[in-house]
Amino acid sequence: MVAVAGKEDTVMKRRKQSSFVHAENVEFLPTKVFEAKAPERTPHYKPAYLQFRLGEQNPDIHFTRYQSPSAFRKAGAFIPRSLKYMHIYNYRLSPYMGCTKRCIYCFELVNRNVGKNEVKVKTNTVKYVRKVLLTLNERKAVLVDGYDCEEIEKETKLLRSSLKVLLEFKMPVFVQTKSSLVLRDIDELERLSECAELTTVAFSLTSLEEEHARIFEPYTTPPEERIKAIQKLSSRGILTGIILMPILPFISDTDKTLERVFSEAASIGCSYVIPEPLRVTGVGPQRNNVFRVIKKYYPDLLPKYERLYPRDPYGPEFGTRPMSRTYLYGLFQRIRAQGRKYKMSTKFPMSKLARSARGAST
Repeated sequence: MVAVAGKEDTVMKRRKQSSFVHAENVEFLPTKVFEAKAPERTPHYKPAYLQFRLGEQNPDIHFTRYQSPSAFRKAGAFIPRSLKYMHIYNYRLSPYMGCTKRCIYCFELVNRNVGKNEVKVKTNTVKYVRKVLLTLNERKAVLVDGYDCEEIEKETKLLRSSLKVLLEFKMPVFVQTKSSLVLRDIDELERLSECAELTTVAFSLTSLEEEHARIFEPYTTPPEERIKAIQKLSSRGILTGIILMPILPFISDTDKTLERVFSEAASIGCSYVIPEPLRVTGVGPQRNNVFRVIKKYYPDLLPKYERLYPRDPYGPEFGTRPMSRTYLYGLFQRIRAQGRKYKMSTKFPMSKLARSARGAST
């Protein structure tokens, strides 16, 4: 027992010495080690998302060239449902797979056919468009996308060359884009609009607030430039519109924001403003991206987003609208009210398009 007690005394003595030595060392350490200095900010400090010019090229994108029949095909998931039912826009021209914009909410981020930061260039686009058109007995309009891949499109001009082929066959087109590069081909679009009344150009717009655009779509053309592009197209007699997509709940859906969009649309000659709320997947990278940004820049809205977009491992591949009928009903009611106020259609001008389609098919 004595031996055991002696061991305990020795252990306790060592612990005290150890703690004493540690305390003694701390006492003589320089005081500045323990100071928690706040990082100095210059008078021109800006948050990370404001430290670059909106619309800059994404430096991480790389391009892969290949040949694919998907350059011109039957329209798929991204065609508006109402137009599918009308059997007007049935084909899709897409010279590029993937997108350089990498918008936070975009489903291209989950495209399994392209690698991370990869855009595939379909080099056979023009030849394949001509080959398919020679076999068609109908003149349904073509959904055109790809202008958002500005850097590579300026080099290859696949879209411009394809538009010339579509013009030969008098095929009406529906161009959906966020890029002002479409103005480069305004002459071809003007000729198409003269011989094919269905031709229209719609710009996707999340918000007119540049701050929101920097956060959710940093590599896109600034909203003001898109508005100017619409105005130029409208002045040349081309049917134009705005696809208000996606509408961000509690961010870009306020009455003030919606009224500004409709007011701008009316002043620049738009024919329609089509609303589409934000879709979020139940699980996966698209959901993670959206919630990461909401948590970082809009933390107060995080609980609301979790209620509108509950986690669901078995949800649709392209996400769901907000899971609240009350929210959706109120949103569309306010949008229709703005449409009535500014005499702006919130649907595609279907009757006019349908008459044109019947005339083109005869």
